[in-house]
Amino acid sequence: MPHSDAIPASRPFNDQHAHVRAAFVARLKPGAHLLNGQCGMGEDLCWLRAEGYVVTACEAVLADAKVASQQSGQAVRVCPLAKMYSVLPYDGIWLSRPLDSDAATLVPQLQQLATLLKAGAPLCFPLPPSGKISHHQLQQLVTTSGIALQLAPMEAVSASTSDSSSQHANQYVMLLRGDHQAT
Repeated sequence: MPHSDAIPASRPFNDQHAHVRAAFVARLKPGAHLLNGQCGMGEDLCWLRAEGYVVTACEAVLADAKVASQQSGQAVRVCPLAKMYSVLPYDGIWLSRPLDSDAATLVPQLQQLATLLKAGAPLCFPLPPSGKISHHQLQQLVTTSGIALQLAPMEAVSASTSDSSSQHANQYVMLLRGDHQAT
């Protein structure tokens, strides 16, 4: 059931994201506690709140965090994703922007995010549009590095972003927290 304080999005969402959003929320229970990392100006934060989820949001850029807070009607933590922590693990993490595609920084980022998730919880994020890392390369990286995450069965989905031309698209990926503890 949606919370009474849920704020609907200020503008309709891009239909190209519908399949990705549906795959993510299908893995969640009503009222789940989520982290919206790298929330930008709050479009995804508003969507998640409108869906009835309890959302903690973070954004490293102060100006964007202020806009996200105004758009959503809730506080947004001003801190980089790498500095996020939680006493209780999240039921899911939705990242509004891609992670760094360099393996040297991506592995620690994924390891840290895995520690923030409950077992079986989803982590969904767009791959960089630069194509520096593919879905297959990410799968190999996760497998060989021993990160407590596994690729979720979700067909590759491309979604045009509002701030880029139709030639550039973000491909989303979903990882699930394994049952074993991250080290």
